[in-house]
Amino acid sequence: AGLNPALIYQGDVTVQKLVAAIHASKAWRDNKSAIVLVWDENDYSTAPNINQVIVIVDTNYGRHGTSSGRRYNHFSLLKSIEAGFDLPCLNHACDKDVDVMSDLFAF
Repeated sequence: AGLNPALIYQGDVTVQKLVAAIHASKAWRDNKSAIVLVWDENDYSTAPNINQVIVIVDTNYGRHGTSSGRRYNHFSLLKSIEAGFDLPCLNHACDKDVDVMSDLFAF
């Protein structure tokens, strides 16, 4: 309810073009690379308000075709990227209840 199908289609086309351009790039060919796509299209529901989002991780290395039924939060993505680059954690990514998405990322 309340979602604009034309805008969703435009977003899909834009993502496809961006991913195709990245896949065609020298950086994608010559390095270990990942594209992380988070789709957070609020459905404006009020009950139950679970606000689930999809995360797609596309890499040119490691495991492919992996999916996870595990629930993560937005800080899990941040903590996973920080872990992959051996960076200190920001904000609530340091919290004990925030899990690294180790089943989706191959570090």
